[in-house]
This record gives sequence, structure tokens and C-alpha cells, in this order.
Amino acid sequence: MKTDQPITTDRTESVPAVAHDASSVPSDLSKGPQVAPLHIGSLSLATPILQAPIAGFTDLVFRRIVRELGGCGLMYTEMVSAGGWVRGNIPPERLVGVADEPGPLGVQLWDREPQMVEEAARRLVDLGVSVIDLNFGCPKKRIMGKQGAGAQLLRDPSTISRMIEATIRGAGEIPVTAKIRLGPNPDEITSLEVAHAAESAGAAALTVHGRTAKDGYGIPVNHLRIAEVVEAVSIPVIANGDVVDAASALEAFENTGAAGVMVARRCLSAPWVFREIAAALRGDPIPPQPTLLEQREQLLRHHAQLVEMHGDPFGTILMRKFAARYLTGVRGAKSFRAEVTIAANAAEFCRIVEQLFPVAEDTERHEQHPQAEDAELTEPECHSDGAEQSR
Repeated sequence: MKTDQPITTDRTESVPAVAHDASSVPSDLSKGPQVAPLHIGSLSLATPILQAPIAGFTDLVFRRIVRELGGCGLMYTEMVSAGGWVRGNIPPERLVGVADEPGPLGVQLWDREPQMVEEAARRLVDLGVSVIDLNFGCPKKRIMGKQGAGAQLLRDPSTISRMIEATIRGAGEIPVTAKIRLGPNPDEITSLEVAHAAESAGAAALTVHGRTAKDGYGIPVNHLRIAEVVEAVSIPVIANGDVVDAASALEAFENTGAAGVMVARRCLSAPWVFREIAAALRGDPIPPQPTLLEQREQLLRHHAQLVEMHGDPFGTILMRKFAARYLTGVRGAKSFRAEVTIAANAAEFCRIVEQLFPVAEDTERHEQHPQAEDAELTEPECHSDGAEQSR
């Protein structure tokens, strides 16, 4: 991977919590928390805003779009099965393009065997990645049950310690981090114990999703629990969950004291959300969303790049799930989604976009909270490699 020089910022403005309105933030920034530049080990990020690893979505083409729009301090590939990669059972399709991609860039691994993540980390060193993250938060039954990994390991801090230590051995100078949930279920809140284990093992930072594995995405994120982890450890803690716009990001900083925020589902339908949050942190006006015409052009570029990379019809098939997330909050989008998600090839895809994608700027928008409509679409899953991309 092409590594950029570390970027530091001089951003020291205080940022207040505000109502959920992405169009503006208060000009009086004197009463909120100071948000310092985020350092993960030796890596300095331009902004404390991270893009979550999302299986089936955060591929090379999507990351290009996020990078072009700006504001994101650290992007991640899709989650990679360490054991599947090391044993050669699963081709590392999720790492396509990583070696030549501008940094900073992180890769998230999942497994439960220390020797697997150690060897996978060594291979990632050769690819020049910036951060190696370990997943201890995936709530999917396939990962927790059959594999005994993901959020299942929140019951076993000692194994988490061994996993982090092994990854550090393989990673050398590359920072190793971990991503967790609050616990397996509301009756087993283990986040503090796990956070202490991760820090003691040498983790450079910790991302905390403010729900338990059993909660899924069906309840509001618990900022208080994230704040407890922030207070309990000295390494940077990144708040994750329900960060959907500038206002909710500022609220997460205010309520948790976290060093950074991670955006997940919302960036799939609004990849410009990172520049909105970055503007709010600087105390600048929130930039306008791309016009519908600009969004249509972006959609067509996205599709064209996938077809160029994977051929047609497979590139079109991969694009269908992305296209379904465009037009969140726009009335009449359901007819577009219904057609575009069954497009059989590139010509049909382009015809559907031309006929059904609205471009009039007076198109009525929902007042619905953006995460609510995102949730109506198929949930991104932290499934094992290959399930999403099988031909």
C-alpha cells in the first residue's frame, strides 16, 4: 500500500452537543468538549472520524468514493477471516487493491486462534497497511456460534489478550487495535474487563459499539457505557453506533468523551457524511449534500468502476446492494430500488437509473431520521469471507 506521510491537525475547537440537524451547528463552540487530534500508536489521523469495516460493502471502489468526498481520517477494508486466508480456504478477495491504495488504511481480522491472526498480521505487513484491527464484536450467529469468534469472545478476556498479543508479534511496528461491543447480552456487560485486557495486551486503541451482541441494532446506542470504557483505560477509545450526521457525531463526543467516532451503516447511503462531521469539528458550516444529479452521476461512476473491475454481469450484481442505499430519505425511491436490485446487466442498470432516478431538486424528502430508513434495507453483516461475493 502506498503510505502517505502522517498528517497532524491543529484542531482544538470545543464542540457542543446539538440537535440532529446536519445542516448547521451552533456558532458558539465555547462550552463543548475539546476534540484533540487522534493518534493510534505512531499513526496520526487527519480527522478523528473513522469508516467502519462493513462486510460486502467497504471494498476498494467504495473506499475510493469516500476518499474523494473527504473528511474520513481512517478507512477499513471488509472484515477478513484470518484462518481462512492463512489456510488457503478462502481467496483474499477483500484485500484486492490494498497494496497500491493510498493510506492510511486499516484491515480488520476475525478468528479465535492466536496463531492464525499472527500469521495474517505478518502478511498484512507485506501489504503495507496502516492499522490491524481485531473483531470481537460481530453479533452474527455464524461467527459467534459455529466459529466461536466475534462477540462470543467477549466472555473470554484472556483469549482476547492472547489474540492481541499474537497479532502484535506478527504486526511489528503496525498499530494493533480491537473493536468490541458492550457484552454478549444485557445481562453480561463485559466491556470494562475486555477493555482492560486489550490495553494490558498492548492494543493501541479500542472501538466500542454501544450495544450488546443480543441488541443487534434495534435499540439506541448506550453512550454512558462507552463513557465508562473511556474513563477506564488510557488508550484512545472510538465511539461507534448511531453516528449518522454531524449532530449525532458531536453528541457522541460530548456524551462519551471518546477520542474519535466511527461511522458504519450511514456512510453506505451518505458517504459524504465524513466531510459534514469534519466541518462541524472545525466549527465550519456544514457543506450541502450532493444534488440528486450529482448523486446519480456518482452512482453511475460507482457502477462503471465495479464493472471494470469484475466484468459484467457480476459487477452489476455487486452494485445492486449499493444502489439500493442511494436516495435514502427521498420519496419515490422504492420504485427505483425495486427495479435496480434486480438489474441483470450493465445496460439494464443504466436504463433503470436513467428512467427512475429522480434528479429534480424539488423532489420531496422524508423527515424520517436517516438511520431509520437505512435499517429498512438489508443489514450489512459481518459474515465470513466469500458469502457476499460468491459467483
